[in-house]
Amino acid sequence: MPPDSSQVQHWMTPNPHTCHSEDSLADARDLMAEYRCRRLPVVNESGHLIGIVSLGDLRQAAPSTVSTLSLFEINYFWAKLPVSDAMTPDPVTVAPDSSIHTACRFMLENRIGGLPVVADRKVVGIITTTDLLRFVVEHSS
Repeated sequence: MPPDSSQVQHWMTPNPHTCHSEDSLADARDLMAEYRCRRLPVVNESGHLIGIVSLGDLRQAAPSTVSTLSLFEINYFWAKLPVSDAMTPDPVTVAPDSSIHTACRFMLENRIGGLPVVADRKVVGIITTTDLLRFVVEHSS
């Protein structure tokens, strides 16, 4: 184990997949499915974090299953609506050298399942509930 294995940088997923605010909800959904993740940091042209979009955000933005829209209309909706309409702007973040305790506290206080890990306004990783459970399992042996 690393010297200070209680830091976020040792448990986060480095270089997570990201999207841009002008990407469509369909693109974000497809990225999440392809890379088997539930959230994507949203970055601007400079690579600076401007938001986060989760699978829950996409579900909330989607037309109701009881709507009268056809499959074609629903797909058109997904292809035209930008991520900026569903993302959470200015998300809670942690630094790579933050403690696991700090990450857990932020996630509990804000009732969220993941935090972008940011250094100099750029996304360097993401830490999720799954990563924190891995930490607990490895430290409870």
